[in-house]
Parts: sequence; C-alpha cells; structure tokens
Amino acid sequence: MNLGQWSVRNKVLLPVWIMAAFVVLVVSTNLVILRSELERGHVEKVRALVESARSIAEESYRLAQDGMLSEEAAKNKARDAIRAMIFNGGARVFVFDEAGNRIVSNTVAEEGTSAWDARHTRDMIRNGLNGGGVTYYKGARTLDGVTTRGRPKAAWSEHFAPWGWVISSAVYLDDVNTSFWNHLLRFALIFGAVGSLLLLWVNAIVGSITGPVLRLTANMKQLADGDTDVTVEDTGRSDEIGQMAAAMRTFVSYEQERHALHEKLEELAFSDSLTGLANRASFQDRLQCELDRAAANETHCALIVVDLDRFKAINDTMGHAAGDAVLVQTARRIEAAFSGRAFVGRLAGDEFFVVLPGLPGVEEAMAQANQLVEAMRQPITVEDAVLQVSVSAGVAAGPGDSASAPALFRFADLALYDAKQAGGNCVRAYRIQMGETIEKRFKLETMMNGALKRGEFKAAFQLKMDMATGHAAGAEALCRWVHPRLGNISPAEFIPVAEETGQIIAIGNMMLREACKFAVQVNRPAAPAMVIAVNVSPRQLMNGDFLVRLRDCLAGTGCQPEWLELEITESLLLAEGGGVRETLEQIAAMGIGIAIDDFGTGYSALSYLHRFPITALKIDRSFMNGICSDPQQEILVRTILAMAHGLGLETTAEGIETEEVARKLASMNCRFGQGYLWHRPAPADETSSVMYGLAMA
Repeated sequence: MNLGQWSVRNKVLLPVWIMAAFVVLVVSTNLVILRSELERGHVEKVRALVESARSIAEESYRLAQDGMLSEEAAKNKARDAIRAMIFNGGARVFVFDEAGNRIVSNTVAEEGTSAWDARHTRDMIRNGLNGGGVTYYKGARTLDGVTTRGRPKAAWSEHFAPWGWVISSAVYLDDVNTSFWNHLLRFALIFGAVGSLLLLWVNAIVGSITGPVLRLTANMKQLADGDTDVTVEDTGRSDEIGQMAAAMRTFVSYEQERHALHEKLEELAFSDSLTGLANRASFQDRLQCELDRAAANETHCALIVVDLDRFKAINDTMGHAAGDAVLVQTARRIEAAFSGRAFVGRLAGDEFFVVLPGLPGVEEAMAQANQLVEAMRQPITVEDAVLQVSVSAGVAAGPGDSASAPALFRFADLALYDAKQAGGNCVRAYRIQMGETIEKRFKLETMMNGALKRGEFKAAFQLKMDMATGHAAGAEALCRWVHPRLGNISPAEFIPVAEETGQIIAIGNMMLREACKFAVQVNRPAAPAMVIAVNVSPRQLMNGDFLVRLRDCLAGTGCQPEWLELEITESLLLAEGGGVRETLEQIAAMGIGIAIDDFGTGYSALSYLHRFPITALKIDRSFMNGICSDPQQEILVRTILAMAHGLGLETTAEGIETEEVARKLASMNCRFGQGYLWHRPAPADETSSVMYGLAMA
C-alpha cells in the first residue's frame, strides 16, 4: 500500500478509520459478549428453575420414603409447589411424564393431556431422558394481545427418575436479539455523531449492560451451588436488566423461603411435635454414635427406656388433651432430671428414651434411672386435677450388653417389660435371662395359636359338693391344654400369656360353650339343678360382643340360664369404667349366677359386693391349708362366711383335700366345697358318671 498516493484527507482520516474500526471491533466484540451473556443468563435462569423444581420433587420423594407422606400425597405436594414457581411475568416450570403427558402445565385443565404432538415438546422430553440440557427451538409469543410466531426460545430439561418425570422450563430469546440490535444502532448513531467519544461511550454502555448481567449470573450460580445467602442489587433500571434483577430478587426470596422450609421440615422430621424432644428417627443414629464413642474411649453408654404406668387410664377418663399435657410435663421432668447430661427423646405414645454417654460404670445409669422414677412420683396437676403418675424404666448399657443400637434398644425394652411385670413404678436392668424368658413367652404364644387351630384346649370338670348332704351340686369347667409333644401344660403358664395377647377370648368362648353343653348333659327334668361354673376373664367379658355370644351359646346348646354360673375376678370390679356394672346387670337379668373367684386374695370390699349383682363367693384355696391349725386363718374364713351370709351370697370353698378341713367348713355353715377330697378334674363323660353315682348313693 503506497500511502504517498493518498490524499491528505484520507491520510488524516486513516487514523480515524483505524480507530473507528478498532472501536467497531471492540464494541462489536462487547455486543457479541453481551448477547452471549444475556442468552446464557436466560438459560441459567430456566436451569435454576428446573433444578429448584427437581429439589422440590426430591424433598417430597424423601418424605414419602421416610413414611411421613404417602407417595401420592408427596407427588401432590411437589406439583403444588412447582405450579407456584411463576417467574419473570409468567414463565414457569412444566412437568411431563416419560410418555409426554402433562403433569404440571399452564392450567390445571391441561394437566393429564398429551403434549407429544408438539415437536419441540418431544425434543425437550427426549433431551431430559437422555441426560438433560438445553434445547433451542422457535415458538409463538403473545404480548399485549398480539401473537408472533417463529420466536427463538431455549428450554432446559432434566429427568427425575424416581417418579418418571421430565421437568422443563423455557424462556424466549428474542429480547436478546432485540437488545443486541438496539445497542448496535445506538452505537452507530453515537459513532456517527461523536466519533471521538465513541470508545468511551461504548465502554460505558457495555459496562452498564454487562456489569449487572454478570452480577446476576454470579447470583444465579451462587444459588445453583446451594448458597441462599444472596443479595441482588437494585439496579434502579426499568429495562430488561432491571426486570431481570427484579425477577431475580423474587426468585431469591422464594429460594430462601424454600430453604427455610426445608430446614423446618428437617427439624420436624427429627423432633417430636408434642414435646419438642428428639424423636425415634434421630434416636438410632445418636445411640449408635454414642456407643461407638464409648467403645473407643473405654467408657459406657447407657440407654434408659421410660414408660408411663397406667397412662391409658388417664386418656380414657380425662381425654387425650389431658393425656398430652401429662406427656409434656413428663418430658420436662425427664429433661430436668438429667440437666443436659443426656440425649432425651420420645419414642412413641407414652414411651421415652434417655441416652447417657460417657459413664464410668453401669451402676451410675441405674442410680440416675432410680432418681428419675423417684422424681416422677411427685403429683402432676392437669386441668385442676392432681394426678399421681409413676413410670417404669428399663436400663441396658453398651458396649457391655451390646455395641449395636438396635440390640441395645431391644435389651432395654426387655428390661422395661420386666419392670412392668413387676408392677411398675420401678427400674430393672437388663439381664440375659430376660431374653430367655421373653423367648419362652413368645414360643408359648406361637404354640397357643397352633393349639387353638388344632383344638388342643379341652374342658375338664371338677365337682362342687353340697357340704350338708354330700351330694354333687354342680361342677366347675376348667381349661386343660394337652400338647402332643410336651404333654399337659399348666394353666398357670398359658393363661397369663393368653390374657395379654387376647387369645383368652377364643379360649374363653370355647370353655363357655363346653360348660353349657355339659350343663345340658347333666341336668334332668324334675331333678335339682346342677349349676356349672366357668371362668370368664376380664378381657373376654368386656370384649363388646360377649353378651351376644353368651345368648347364642345358651340358645345353641339348649342350656337354661339358671344352670350356668360365671366366675369373675375381683380385679374386674375395680375397673368399673367401660360398662362393667351394666354388663354384669344384664347377665344377672338373664338369670345367670355371678361368682367372685379366689375371694380374699385381692381387693375384697363390701362396697363392691353391694354395688354389683354378685350371687356367690368362692373362698380361695390358700385359706384351706391352715384353717384347722391357725386360729387367724380360721377367723378370716369365718369373717368371709359371715359377710357372705349377711349379704345373702352362696359360698364355696376351693382346694379342700382332707375330711378334717371339710368338717371344719361345714361347721362354719359353708354351703359348698370343691377339691381333690371328692373329685379331680376329669372329662365331661367321666364327671357326669361320677355325678350320677353320687346321686344314686
């Protein structure tokens, strides 16, 4: 290039053109960068929206997996939250299933319909299923009632595999192009008018555009990284950047609220809503952590499982609100008893746990558990009522008893069960024999299930004798279990287990029917009535359908009501709540006798005998052993008999084995006797034969 041939004007303009070209290059480069940043910002926006929606779905799915929500409720919760994600004046998140059906759409009416016919929707779904990312396409846009087509759009899609969802959000890119050409035109006008200031102005313009965009992009990246401590500056602008900043502030506010909600949900997931204590979900992890630390430090970690005694009675008599108040006060007392030295929580219902770490020995745990039981003996005031509440506690310590959290919990629970069996209001430490006892009990329970199905429970009958005449006056039906391999199993072993498990109901119903059948077998026309007694457990009597079963049994066997006598325990009369009196009165109205079994060993009281329709007392066998040699025993029996005669009640003495005892009781005017002296329990046919033989004698 020969510059000497150029005119001066061109030579003078050459630096200007070079500067202009440089300025154009620089400004063009900045404009391209601006356009790229704007487009990337838009894509990052929808990506952040999609990732937020995915986080919502993941959180709801976790709640479903933890059992806090059903899967359907979790999906509905996620859909509601995603529907609320309106952004930038209307842009939002859409959810499709893998077949292209709408899960979340512009309107609820569209949800459930297929979107597969739209090509760009298919592309978005396929993109999401193939790993996710951005999809570019052209679509229609409506602004101020005017719809234009072929507008560039970008969509971000991700696949949420657990529910088969494809989560997408799209944004229009035509404002990026508009912004680009507007700034280019502005640059051209300014460059043409004031070329010398073009570079400064372009730099200022580019700086005014790229600065906020870059800051917003940084904010979005910060959010994408999970950091919600974001402050979006107020640009003071009303253009696209200002709108983007305003939308970003709204979005950040939503994310911060969502994050706070997530923290609250985590708190709820690991704390008890009633007492504020830790709950079962946090129990196992904390216990295992403390056990591992104890093993490493050669110390002990104790677990105390605490349970309120007779808490059901409080709920039943005062209502669940009062029960909740008792639970809250109990929680506060347990916390106060350990003064922050333990991890305290509520397992469920009226059961609490205390994890005591760093103990020098197991004895320290027992001492603190006893202090807690003692502290709980202080009365609790609820709704102006003063309640005497007590607790039982079971203690197990690791790593001695076990270094496994589940095993240690099971051992502490066994110790608690032992404390309950001992009458409550006490502490028991785990012993290896407890496991053997419980295992034996569960084995017995399982055997009883099979025995009921195979009909191994049989009725045996023991005669009841008239002490004055020496004739049989009736009999008592007694349950016997003859196991095919173990032989006779004592009622003292299986009856308590049957009571606890509820199997006593089936056994009692069988015994009731057998007693009715035997009564029909031994009673003859024009002969004195032979009354057949049968034991009825409290659980059987209060089962709800007992009266119906009783009537059906009488009708089905042809047994007359006066041939039957039901034996109940004194403890049933103490549980007057729940309709005990009404049930007994209906039984008495049918003409069936009601006797108190084992009288004198429990809660004997004249008030009970007067208030309930009792017809007879059965004096417990424990009084028979010393009645002839112990004056005090004799006085007790005489007192019981005098009380019964005064109330017009029939009396039967149980466990009579000698003639001497029989004569003594007859001299005291005891009406009936029952025992090995006359007859050992035997099957129905054998017992009826003995009855007829005595009647003929």
